[in-house]
Amino acid sequence: MIIEDLIQGSPEWLMQRCGLCTASRVHDVVKRLQRASGARQKGDYAQTHYDYLHELVIERLTGRAQDHGIGNLAAVEWGIENEPLARAAYEMATDTECTPIGFAIHPKIEWFGASPDSLAGDDGLIEIKCLASHNHLDIIMSGEIPDEHLPQMMAEMACAERQWCDFISFDCRYPKHLQLFIKRLHRDDALIQVMEAEVQSFLAEVADAVERLSKWKPSI
Repeated sequence: MIIEDLIQGSPEWLMQRCGLCTASRVHDVVKRLQRASGARQKGDYAQTHYDYLHELVIERLTGRAQDHGIGNLAAVEWGIENEPLARAAYEMATDTECTPIGFAIHPKIEWFGASPDSLAGDDGLIEIKCLASHNHLDIIMSGEIPDEHLPQMMAEMACAERQWCDFISFDCRYPKHLQLFIKRLHRDDALIQVMEAEVQSFLAEVADAVERLSKWKPSI
């Protein structure tokens, strides 16, 4: 289900996301410990998995969205200011109409949602990044979508029920021919199925912790 009448970043948007696993944090859900042997063990997750679990438990118990911090304020403001320019540049370059939305709730998994930057055409999405100039250059020179953004984009396609997502890196400080990078990621149902299983397992952990804490009594 797509909720169009929400402004991303607004108090209403924050409450809509409260207690939900969101696409931007799926990389934390699935991240596992790196072992020398390369072998993975069931449940052998990195600390970010458990940190995010605790954030969602707190949100559900308190009904308040957690303050995740704003990181580098200048970088955040740069991204906010330049996102409309990036969207307009993409629309002009691809002749594609984009429609900003508020939130997309997964069609089958409760407590799972995403905030794509826009719907694109009839079947797509866009994910906009307005990064530091050295990051933008790295992306242009590699010609690839950075790995850390792939889980988010696949999760957004799953939640919004779309077939592709165009990754956009935009930096207006470069000469015009270097300002815009676009690369398409197509929906991979096999990968999405694996991701969805991980998210469901994670959400079960959250629900179990909430239930146990709801019944907790102080010792006398």
